[in-house]
Amino acid sequence: MMTPEIVTKEDFLYPHEMGAQISTEPYFQRLWKYYREHTLKQQIELAVSDGAVSADDAAAAQRLLGARHHLSVSAFVLAKQGLRPDIAESEDFTATSRVMEAIGMNDVELTATTAENYEDQFWSNFDGVYNLTEETLREEIPYFVTDTSNRMKVEAIMEGRAQETLETEDTQQLGN
Repeated sequence: MMTPEIVTKEDFLYPHEMGAQISTEPYFQRLWKYYREHTLKQQIELAVSDGAVSADDAAAAQRLLGARHHLSVSAFVLAKQGLRPDIAESEDFTATSRVMEAIGMNDVELTATTAENYEDQFWSNFDGVYNLTEETLREEIPYFVTDTSNRMKVEAIMEGRAQETLETEDTQQLGN
């Protein structure tokens, strides 16, 4: 039995309030990660072009989030929670906070009362703020998957045919 002091009515989410469930299939989850990162980069670029943040702040945010391969908000959310004071005192963190404020993601409530880690909480909130769905993913595919053969694989993933399409690929070792 739950006590009302620990779990309040506001902590519950009723079924009619829940959004559409995102597939948990591994290939789809990897695609979803690319889509989230694409959307975050797009929102940062939009904030710069609208003049909401400076290009220097955006560059500092990308340094903190890791713009080379994949974005990671873990350093940001851990510093925001006070778990990484070394990062929280840096100029990159301050600039990232300004960027997140400009795109509406700085006031995201992260809590330790859930089994979901802070980064996953951030991304769940991000999905809700920007209304990311499988339908919007389908619309954005041409913008972040530009290679035609890769786009065919992505479409197979979206249609649930990932296993049969990706099994035909062979890994080849290059000579030394």
